[in-house]
Amino acid sequence: MANPIKQMMAEGKTAVGSFIGIYSPSLAEMLGHSGFDFVVIDNEHGSYSWGEVENMIRACELAGTTPIVRIVNSTQSEILKALDRGAKGIHVPQINTGAEARAVVEAAKFPPHGTRGVAYSVRAAKYGLNKGSSYLQGSNDDVLVCVHIETPQAVENVDEIMTSGIDLAFIGPTDLSVSAGYPDNPDHPELEAMRNRVLESGRKHGIPVGILSTDRAGLDRFRNWGASYVGINFTSMLYSAFTSITR
Repeated sequence: MANPIKQMMAEGKTAVGSFIGIYSPSLAEMLGHSGFDFVVIDNEHGSYSWGEVENMIRACELAGTTPIVRIVNSTQSEILKALDRGAKGIHVPQINTGAEARAVVEAAKFPPHGTRGVAYSVRAAKYGLNKGSSYLQGSNDDVLVCVHIETPQAVENVDEIMTSGIDLAFIGPTDLSVSAGYPDNPDHPELEAMRNRVLESGRKHGIPVGILSTDRAGLDRFRNWGASYVGINFTSMLYSAFTSITR
């Protein structure tokens, strides 16, 4: 398995990474050199152009961390652009049904397993050096397809989402708390029950579950909880470092 994050999760390890929405290849490199397993280039809430996304992917590769892109939505064009740039995976927000999740998987896979358009001239194929069935099958095996569970509706439909062909179900705790009506209480018992339901469904269907945290304490908490994949918010880490000096 060429994707190290998929390999880690298959071995029962917890992959740890950072979400970054600030365009800076240097910062992406620093995250890699600091030992993060993956970097999620956040193009949902960030302000990247596709050329900038590509440069962030290059920086991640240089520093030995796995580049993943969070796209704006589940449209086929968004998925194609991210993967053709060389992303090893995609995060797709606001997925609420099994049908939506299956459409994401199909858009991320080349035929006969999906509908992803083929161009051997793109960066992911080394601009034409990689081609044919070995490249197509290798990409289908390699790409990490992650969908976000961010609403009560998604939690209700979690079993059908888990059986859609995805590689990872990621809980977006902020969106989930807001959409469920608890924007000021992310640890409300109802939200905890929703998170537990997602985790239990993942275990039942053999699909890893991920979640977002803001600090090391959250990382330890969610790793002990059973998360196979934990993302740390970059700006939270940055502010923590700043305020450790100024306060």
